Amino acid sequence: MSNDKEEPKKHIIEIPEITRVEGHSAIVVEIKNGQVQNVMLDVFEGTRFFEKIVVGHKYDEIPHITSRVCAICSTGHVLAASFSMEKIFAVSVDEMTNVFRRVMHLGMFIESHSTHIYALALPDFLGAKDLLEFGSKFKSEFATWTQLRNLGTAIQSVIGGRPFHPVNLHVGGLSHIPSKDKLKALLAELQAARPLAIKTCELLLTFSPPVERTTPPLFMALIPQDGTYGYFGNKVRSSSGFESDVENYKDYLAEQTVSHSHAKRSTGQGSALFVGAMARLNLFGDLLEGEASSVYKSSPMAKGDHNSIWNNLAQSIEVVHAIDECISLIKKILLEYSKTRSLNQDKIVVQAGAATGTVECPRGTLYHHYELDSNGSILVADMVTPSAQNTWRIETDIKEAVMQSNDIHSEQLQKNLETLVRAYDPCNTCATHMVSITYS
Repeated sequence: MSNDKEEPKKHIIEIPEITRVEGHSAIVVEIKNGQVQNVMLDVFEGTRFFEKIVVGHKYDEIPHITSRVCAICSTGHVLAASFSMEKIFAVSVDEMTNVFRRVMHLGMFIESHSTHIYALALPDFLGAKDLLEFGSKFKSEFATWTQLRNLGTAIQSVIGGRPFHPVNLHVGGLSHIPSKDKLKALLAELQAARPLAIKTCELLLTFSPPVERTTPPLFMALIPQDGTYGYFGNKVRSSSGFESDVENYKDYLAEQTVSHSHAKRSTGQGSALFVGAMARLNLFGDLLEGEASSVYKSSPMAKGDHNSIWNNLAQSIEVVHAIDECISLIKKILLEYSKTRSLNQDKIVVQAGAATGTVECPRGTLYHHYELDSNGSILVADMVTPSAQNTWRIETDIKEAVMQSNDIHSEQLQKNLETLVRAYDPCNTCATHMVSITYS
């Protein structure tokens, strides 16, 4: 006797760990009768409680505590925290301090982007199974990564005092001004590395995305505060035309916990968000200048191709921009070196208040919100990282990539899904905010 109703055909695609990303994550895709029912990006990093750790600490400690959220983006965390405190105290740093901060921040971009492009993403396109094989078979590319990465860490060491977790950046300014000789040495390194950055763009333009274009995302990024392509600002803009002051981030950037991951899911105006290099180029690519502008205008992104894989290329374009911008800014510092000065904390008047500090990090917009008491101690802290904002969009991309596949059982599809996730350059450690607790 046959059943009137056939049992639904079920299939699960499971990748127990995405390799060559920062931190740990996995993918589970549930398929029934050929239709994707559920996609789960599981970030299973241990919870770190930074938002609770800082409560009770004084304002001037916060940038240096929160820099430990991420070694790769430690400069971004220092600056976002500092910007929040400076808003509360109504402190404006002088022009040259801001220039030093910009150079330091750009050094972080050079180091982070080049590491993602070469060590994490490029092996997929060159056919190397891991970083060891990449280093042994593609010596020229490996050497390019080493030089660009070392350049980024050198900039952060000279300006920040060390390559990660900078000790020279503080609320209100710098504690030490780098010497002219060290700045001149950086200038020479930047000029030597510039052709390598351009060559990186040219290389990435030769690769076709392994998955088809998915639906256009909702891009969001900070509006550059000085009208040039940059990473500091106090307002956001989305590709839908939405704009808002970052102080309203809780109104437009909804975070929610999900049962399958230790990372929160963020939405922008109720939609899946895409933040990071590709979002910045989509929204503000017309502000680029020089070689970075030329490469962008010749890229598929400028022609409306929103395939998420192009985020790798977008990062390479930002490396070119970062090098050119650093060259210009260091020349300005050397020309006006007599105007530079170290930290003057006398201008800080501690008071109670609340504010949100933001920067664009390599992976997207970073938010630091603090409430202080009258002694300058933290009452409330909230941090929203870029990778947490991208999680729902990554799941959306995975769903569409699976639905487009002719063979959901193929090993190639799993490889393509990993390549797709890696293109976002996720920082799973930073994204971790939640732990499940079961009471019996």
